[in-house]
Amino acid sequence: MLNLNSTILTQVVNSAKRSAATDQRWLNAIARAAEELESNPYIARQDDHLLIGSPSGQIYEANGACQCTAYLIGQPCWHRAAARLVRRHDEAQQRQAARPAYDKAVADLLECFA
Repeated sequence: MLNLNSTILTQVVNSAKRSAATDQRWLNAIARAAEELESNPYIARQDDHLLIGSPSGQIYEANGACQCTAYLIGQPCWHRAAARLVRRHDEAQQRQAARPAYDKAVADLLECFA
């Protein structure tokens, strides 16, 4: 199971929903992905993609592509949505972790000019 910060994940999901507001299929995929990320214990990071044990019994490798039927017929799939949400989550978490060092560097620079 993935170790995701629930606050960051909620922010990322809300942002994704706002970006996809005019596309109901992507909104559905994002909602399903968010649900699966919270409850599916068979999702793991693997290099630059997610390995997803789907409730259908299949295992998918998702990033910008997927092997599921929805993807193969050109539709949004929750597997790709989940991969993107996790990537955005991880990026936001890295930015948050880097923030104290940035704030200290700014304070040090401001002190030089005081």
